[in-house]
Amino acid sequence: MTEPRVIDSDGHMIEPASLWTDYVEPAFRDRAPQVVTNARGEQLLGLGGIAMDIPGGTRPASYGQNAGSESWDEASKGKMGLQGGWDPHARLADMDADGIDAAVLYPTAMLAVHPDPAVFGALCRAYNEWLRDYCSAAPRRLFGVGVVPLQDVAMAIRETQRCVRELGFKAIMIRPAPYVGERKLYHPVYDPFWQELEDLGVPVAVHPLPFGDLPNSCRGLRLDEDMTFASEGLFLRQGLTNALDVMVAMAWFVGGGICERFPRLKVALLEGSGGWAPTMLERLEHHFHIFGSEHQKTPPTELFKRGCWISFDPDEVGLPFTAQQLGAERIVWASDYPHPDAKIPGVVAGLREAVSGLDAGDQALILGGTARALYDL
Repeated sequence: MTEPRVIDSDGHMIEPASLWTDYVEPAFRDRAPQVVTNARGEQLLGLGGIAMDIPGGTRPASYGQNAGSESWDEASKGKMGLQGGWDPHARLADMDADGIDAAVLYPTAMLAVHPDPAVFGALCRAYNEWLRDYCSAAPRRLFGVGVVPLQDVAMAIRETQRCVRELGFKAIMIRPAPYVGERKLYHPVYDPFWQELEDLGVPVAVHPLPFGDLPNSCRGLRLDEDMTFASEGLFLRQGLTNALDVMVAMAWFVGGGICERFPRLKVALLEGSGGWAPTMLERLEHHFHIFGSEHQKTPPTELFKRGCWISFDPDEVGLPFTAQQLGAERIVWASDYPHPDAKIPGVVAGLREAVSGLDAGDQALILGGTARALYDL
């Protein structure tokens, strides 16, 4: 295969039921996620007290074709049942059909955080090993992102080292929320983790989830109040939580001193839209110059342009504007395959149309050149 030119910076896995029985260490297997059935006869996964829809794995081919809330549109209900979520060969066929050369892969169920770091650490190890096996079907096209138990920073560092050195993963994912108590990500307790990522040369990939399992906006705004299943209330939960949490995380990295203290750290801000980034940086810049900061001496925009990247849905109206303001070398795009809001099929065609007004060099960067540099593919 030639050098990949069209790179999906944020696709997703649908963890199969077999992951929890075949990969979790025996000592933790009785505390692994359990498959349950809801009143509509749909199978769901219990993780961290939340029931999450998880089509895939060894279940019948029809399973998941209508998963999700009854209010969802019909096309969205079927996407979580796409076999490529757990079968790499099916995924490669879908990538070929859409014109995607390579994909960087994030979890679904394992976006949620188990409150016990020992249990979550075991689940992370199991998921990471399963993902390694999935990516082995096409190691030049499928690239894994590791999940680590950041509630225990030392444990997270050990799993980060294993993910990069043994499993060959290209990034480490965290949620945009405090993990150690209520301590924000710019608290010094996390500094050894940032240092390890900087030393290894892999990005920290900041990916949200509209659950209140961590101290985030979903919990603070009580958007998950009375939620029983993950598929319920997503309009406001995901519409607000994902964007708000990523905005806050960007401020923590470029305004809380993280990117100044760790100048070689690479930070990918994912699935919170991207068109707000220039105006949010403008606002941070304005207040930085008026009030100063106890956290850093470097202006936020300078830190962003040095070490941060932001992801877009392919048809966001703000994508060309952001490329002009911040540079195409700071922008990646995401299919979100096979989640309900993924713009599939046709994602690459939509992306090409969105960037058609930019010059050819910037188009090539957004299609794949920037992601190739970010993830060192």
